[in-house]
Amino acid sequence: MTDHFGYQGRVSVVTGAASGMGRALAEILVDLGASVYAIDRVEAPVEGITKAIVADLGDKSSIDAAFAELPKEIHSFFGVAGISGVHQSYLDTFTVNFIANKYITDTYLRDRVVERGSLTFVTSNGGLRWENPDIREELQPLIDPSGWDGLVSAASAFNDRFGGAVPGSLGYILSKRALNYWIATQVGPLADLKKIRINAILPAMTISGMIGEFAEMKGGMDAVEADLGPAGRLAESVDMARVLAFLGSDLAGYVSGAHLCVDFGMNAQQLAGLSPDRLSWTLASVLNRTPAA
Repeated sequence: MTDHFGYQGRVSVVTGAASGMGRALAEILVDLGASVYAIDRVEAPVEGITKAIVADLGDKSSIDAAFAELPKEIHSFFGVAGISGVHQSYLDTFTVNFIANKYITDTYLRDRVVERGSLTFVTSNGGLRWENPDIREELQPLIDPSGWDGLVSAASAFNDRFGGAVPGSLGYILSKRALNYWIATQVGPLADLKKIRINAILPAMTISGMIGEFAEMKGGMDAVEADLGPAGRLAESVDMARVLAFLGSDLAGYVSGAHLCVDFGMNAQQLAGLSPDRLSWTLASVLNRTPAA
């Protein structure tokens, strides 16, 4: 049987692998023959993985310690881990969702990912419209800095503009927009480096460990279930994991810079004017209308 996916005997690294999309992806990669290194805040309970590594992606030293346990050659990296911001601060949310991924890529993955390897990240449909010029302008100072300290300083400066009152929920949107924009900027440099591909999936609301927090943000599960879109159901973690496995595989060998909405057409309906577009605003425009706490 031909190994069309190309994971057999190759090294895959998955963050957020202890639950939800990350766990479902790790299980798929094991089935496809990959040597899977699973990173999360708790040990990933996935049978057949090569190694489970406990790390906090909000802590630079913890990230550095985790990569000291990883192989020098990585074929596919999946940045799945994230937090909702509902019960976390703005800076904690932005750090885990964006800063950690950029730091990991700049510090480790550029060197360790092999020729024609792949990077695939989970962003969010909450990060849509990142490509609008005014939104890109807002994001640029956040994605430009190099190094952990520079990125944290830039993120903190954004919060300081609004009296330190940016809520974690808006930090979630900002972090996912920043990740989407930054991914687009890395297509050329990574191709020039080693023909490495970089892509993202933008999930719709998904049944995972964070579903309760997202429901809280929306006003309860009734509000979530009232807006299921054309699919008529919430996505399952495995729905996202299957697409991640495809984008990181040889089957997607000519795909880079893709921001794939895994939402059963909800974004397409917005772009066609068939449903309201609720995301074409800058965070500054929202925060300038919101009194400081």
